[in-house]
Amino acid sequence: MPVDHLREQLKQRGYLTYGIERWFALDPWRSRTFWAELLVVSAKAAVLIGAFGLLPMVSVVLFRNHPLGAWETFAAALCYGLTLFAAGFALLNAIALVLKVRPALAIDTPHALLGISFAAGALLSAAVVLWWYGFDASPGLGELVAGLALIVIFFLVSTIAVSAALLSFSIYELQRVPAIHQKPRGVPMTIAAAILTAALFIPTYAAQERQIAEPPIQVVTVPASHRVALVAVDGLSFEILRARPEIVRDFTAVDAVAAVPGGSTAERWASVGTGVPARLHGVHAVEGIRFRGGSHVLQALSHTEPVLRDVGSAIGLARREPLPPTVRRRDFVWEIFAARGVPSLAVDWWTAEDEHAGALESIGQAAIFTAAHGDPLAVDAGAARQTLRHISLWRPQFVTVYLPALDIILNRLKADRSTQLTQSVRALDQLRAAIDDLRHAGYDVVIIGMPGDRQSGRAVLASTLPLDRAARSAYDVAPTLCALIGFPASSEMRGRSLVPALLPRIAGYGLRVTAGQNLKVNEEYYRNLKSLGYVH
Repeated sequence: MPVDHLREQLKQRGYLTYGIERWFALDPWRSRTFWAELLVVSAKAAVLIGAFGLLPMVSVVLFRNHPLGAWETFAAALCYGLTLFAAGFALLNAIALVLKVRPALAIDTPHALLGISFAAGALLSAAVVLWWYGFDASPGLGELVAGLALIVIFFLVSTIAVSAALLSFSIYELQRVPAIHQKPRGVPMTIAAAILTAALFIPTYAAQERQIAEPPIQVVTVPASHRVALVAVDGLSFEILRARPEIVRDFTAVDAVAAVPGGSTAERWASVGTGVPARLHGVHAVEGIRFRGGSHVLQALSHTEPVLRDVGSAIGLARREPLPPTVRRRDFVWEIFAARGVPSLAVDWWTAEDEHAGALESIGQAAIFTAAHGDPLAVDAGAARQTLRHISLWRPQFVTVYLPALDIILNRLKADRSTQLTQSVRALDQLRAAIDDLRHAGYDVVIIGMPGDRQSGRAVLASTLPLDRAARSAYDVAPTLCALIGFPASSEMRGRSLVPALLPRIAGYGLRVTAGQNLKVNEEYYRNLKSLGYVH
């Protein structure tokens, strides 16, 4: 085939312009035509790479952060599309410049052309796979099938796009147009990308929340005389508690138990307080990403990507913020009690807000963490002080307080071993004082402790009440509290009651109804989360 005829065919198919014919004859460091043609051809291919590359990434985000609104889906697609466009654009320019400065590498056979194209497509697809691998939890079946199928499509399209760009750069020694370029591909592939992107919005509209505030489900209860205080101690393991016999001897039962699974401290403690796994209560992280104007928070994000955190923030589409209480889809057990007339006090729990409604007094973390000014011991002291103050005012039947200082000292703040030892001893002294104060106030005390991130040891459950059976898991806390206060546990709760349950289990207490999306961000609280090592 004459080269002139080949060039004419490539021009007709949109792969070759008059300027690009002179590309290899131009001095790249002085010619404007060289850079103009290089950038135009690379941009065309990068558009397709971005359009098809966003599909697997957005679909995974939708599976992991269900549900999202239409604007949030579009914003995520824009962030991922722009990032992949930039990556494809840079890769194509790098390949073209290597071919320019190293003439010995000129692509003069279809095999060389496809080899480089397949390598470039594989590199881009591998980056998406690595991003996917960075999530904490394994994908479900639907996510796995959709993700793999879209990654395969992305690999094929990126291979074709790179090959088309390379044809424009280096085709003069070829004697035919490769089969994958026998017909123009740009327009139909662009249409296909638009259709597939539009398809991402179908589950978005299908899953729109239609939650209506309803009265709490009415259940049969039995009278209970127990005044119970649940003390949740993050970073407290069975081994640490056993090393303090002056604390252990206050309890009638001390058992090593299995901790609840979870990728973050907020997720694990939400599972303890609700008794249900994260897939039901919906809390997965300490902080999330909220798109500007969006009403949902994205919690499940890959550890290997800065796209939504950094690119989204840089272009003004997203911001990082602590999780609002509205992300939790199940009530804590004390919220269940209070909704049905049991006076309850909750202090310093994750994804709980300041609230005074009926029988519930809830004090969220924002005020306590902010007042501590980055001192973990001050967090525990402030939480204990708030607890005792409210007890003295109205003596609720159920009390719970979350104490995170031990976890912060041992796992989050950078300090030498002697400083860690000194501060952890002080944290345990504060814990003992809080237990003594609760007992003197007439409460039976239940302690649940779980090791923090990267901390060895077993979780621990201790009780001043006699237990009829040994605890096996931190999931046992919720049904045990239900039995002590005279409420039925739900079938959604994973654990078992450690005291006799007088009522059979019910199917569930329903979804948690929230008043709003809590869009306002407490920046000072967020800064304190950073200073305490929760956010990096």
